[in-house]
Amino acid sequence: MPSCNTSREPSIRAFHKYICFVITILAVFLQLKQESGTISLFDADYPSFVILIVAIIIYGWSLIGGTYIRQAHLNSDLAKFIDNISLLSGALALVLELVILVPALGLFTLLFWIVCFVSFIAVYSYPYLKTLFTRTVGGVVHAFEKLREYLPSTSQ
Repeated sequence: MPSCNTSREPSIRAFHKYICFVITILAVFLQLKQESGTISLFDADYPSFVILIVAIIIYGWSLIGGTYIRQAHLNSDLAKFIDNISLLSGALALVLELVILVPALGLFTLLFWIVCFVSFIAVYSYPYLKTLFTRTVGGVVHAFEKLREYLPSTSQ
């Protein structure tokens, strides 16, 4: 098992480097677009900017948190989960920068990001929901069996 985690870790780190690099490059393009326009981009795309700021904050904190958790516990499921959150929020920041810079391309990539996000939620929540469902059904069946024991039989 540890070899699987160690082989995945360098690729995740490299992916984080690419995300940080592209976020920085697109931020420079945002500054250039801001200087060339007559209206403030913050006023023109207020919701996109607010969500972009929140996504960058989540990306930074989850990147830092995942690093500290991974150093404390090498094979932590929480570290893997936080890595996935940081990758999703970093990708969302990239997509939102594209939405602001090139709206048509940005909306297409936002749709792709939403599909990836929904698949991430489905993959990570399926085992939990399956366990929850089987325990709930088992509990309901057990409760009805107990209820049947307490009720008098009408088929005498």
